[in-house]
Amino acid sequence: MAVVSVPRRHLVRSALGVAAVVGIAATTVLSGTAQAAGATYLTNIRAGEHATYDRVVLDFSAGVPAYGSTTSNELYQCASGKPISFPNSAEYLELDIASAAHDDNGNPTYTGPRQVTTNLPSLTGYAITCDFEGKLKVGIGYKSNVHQVVTSVLTNPSRIVIDVQR
Repeated sequence: MAVVSVPRRHLVRSALGVAAVVGIAATTVLSGTAQAAGATYLTNIRAGEHATYDRVVLDFSAGVPAYGSTTSNELYQCASGKPISFPNSAEYLELDIASAAHDDNGNPTYTGPRQVTTNLPSLTGYAITCDFEGKLKVGIGYKSNVHQVVTSVLTNPSRIVIDVQR
């Protein structure tokens, strides 16, 4: 589990329980289980509202891949460098995932939208910002009312869960 307090300072806790506090600069934490790129694929992304948090769930075909997370004030498409933004976003979390949204033959394993703007209390939207050579990046925008962002790994089925807590 990785825990990130926002917006001024970031407390990051990895799946191994190691914690670090860092300043406003972007931070990266590796979590999940190490698997070879291409061993598991993104199959679905969904978001929903709960009583005290909004949740984004990334589903994978077989096992949860290793991933890192970075916070920043902006998101960009990896190929074009084009900025990605969602209305009312104060900050962004970007997951760098050792996976892909397509199989080894180039067939898509995730066929949903590449960018979604939400109308949830804290979550402003999510987007696939990169899907290239075994590197998958998914960015999540959130509002200034967010207390912390918590990432966790769930299995059976395999997924990464991001809770945007208000």
